[in-house]
Amino acid sequence: MSRTAFGALVLALTVPAMLSPAHACGDKFLMVGRGAKFQRAYASVYPGNLLIYARPSTSTKAAIRDPQLQKALRQAGHSVNVIEDWNLLEQALHKVPVDVILVDAAEASKLQGIMTASSARADVLYVAFPPDLKTPAAQQVICKLKSTDRPLKFLDEIENLMKARSKHARS
Repeated sequence: MSRTAFGALVLALTVPAMLSPAHACGDKFLMVGRGAKFQRAYASVYPGNLLIYARPSTSTKAAIRDPQLQKALRQAGHSVNVIEDWNLLEQALHKVPVDVILVDAAEASKLQGIMTASSARADVLYVAFPPDLKTPAAQQVICKLKSTDRPLKFLDEIENLMKARSKHARS
C-alpha cells in the first residue's frame, strides 16, 4: 500500500472519531450556562450571624455600605443585618445573638464600652476608613480590613473568626 493511500485511510478513520461529542465526567460543565456559577462558588464552612454598623455619615463608597458586600455575605451563607442607628445597635447586642460585628475603626471606643456592658460575646472586625486611620481611637485597634477591600477579603476574615469560634466552642 502506498504512503498516500495509508495516510488517507488513517485520516478517514480519525476525523469521524474527533467529530463525535465527548461524554466524559465533566462535559456538562463545559456546556454554556450549565457550569458552576462563580458568584456562588464561595460557601462558608462556618456560617454565622453578622451585624454591620454603618453610620449614616459613612461614605457610600465604603465597603460596609456596599450592597454587593452584603449580597456576597448572604450568598456565602451568613445572616446579615445592617444597622445605621447607634441606639438600635445597643438594643440588638442585648437581644440578638451575634457572632461577628463589622464596624468603623473610629467607633472602637464606643463599641468596646457597649460590649463590656452587654452579655454579647461577638467578635469585632474593625474596618479602616482612610481618613479615620489617623485618629487615636483607630490606632488603638487592629484593622485587618480596609474600606477599599474586595468582598472576598471580608469573607476570608469572617471565615477565620468563625473557625476560631468553632474551635473554642468545642474545647
